Amino acid sequence: MAAGERACWAEPMRRLAKRVERRALSGRGILANRYIAGKLVPLEDRKLYAVVTRPAAGGPTDDFPLPPASLRRRWAVGAEEYLQGGRGDVATVLETLHEAGVSQESIARILDFGCAEGRMIRHLLDGSQRELWGVDINAERVTWCQQHLAPPIRFATTTTMPHLPFADGYFDLVYAISVFTHISELADAWFLELLRVLRTGGYLYLTIHDEHSIDVLLGRHRAQGEHKEMVNLLLRFDDETQTFSRDWVYFAVQADPGAQVFYQRDDLVRRWSQLAEFRDARDEAIGYQTGLLFAKQALSLAE
Repeated sequence: MAAGERACWAEPMRRLAKRVERRALSGRGILANRYIAGKLVPLEDRKLYAVVTRPAAGGPTDDFPLPPASLRRRWAVGAEEYLQGGRGDVATVLETLHEAGVSQESIARILDFGCAEGRMIRHLLDGSQRELWGVDINAERVTWCQQHLAPPIRFATTTTMPHLPFADGYFDLVYAISVFTHISELADAWFLELLRVLRTGGYLYLTIHDEHSIDVLLGRHRAQGEHKEMVNLLLRFDDETQTFSRDWVYFAVQADPGAQVFYQRDDLVRRWSQLAEFRDARDEAIGYQTGLLFAKQALSLAE
């Protein structure tokens, strides 16, 4: 290329390089891509820097500090409603285990998969010597937990890739509340990974959206003006795809990690029963979500 031609292209290339640099640095670089950012939710997903400061001293609530409103508002506006919701959901998990004949003494190590800001796991400290772990893809919520709930509870930020930083067979119980409702293509791989970190005979409790969830949302909740965002999402989805008039077994709306995922329960249970022993299903176990209980078998494919 002649010198004149190089000079002609030099300024446009500099401008292009500046645009690429600005785009790469905005939103914490490569994490600005929604599909890549789905691997985790960073501390400051739209900023160039992330800074963690020491928490301000404050009085305890229910033995632990209460998360700020910005972290708890998706569950409840009021503090007491938030705490009652977490206690109630823990009680549902423990009641399901009790009805399945599981003794509390056999549950010494527990993993809250998708712990958020510790809404549920804070209520599992009952004076026993249980080892409690919480993991989540949301770094901001995990950081809050590490500052306010640890010790005695332990926390780590993980990603949407089906891998956990624990040894095989480490936990007696893993529960995942409102997590598989947002895992689209990799749900089977995550189910196997959770089985991997469970001991043989350990239990996996999770919630899903299923056909009953749809009936409740488009029936009772729609009539009462509740959960409007989910109701409108389902109505818009069906208007565009006519899925509900077809013999569907699964559908997902939007992309991970914000996907809303729905299953025909029997089809999912049939598939996962090839990997673990299905023990129980409960309609509206957690809100409009269905609870499923599995036990890891001695000859599980996850061994």
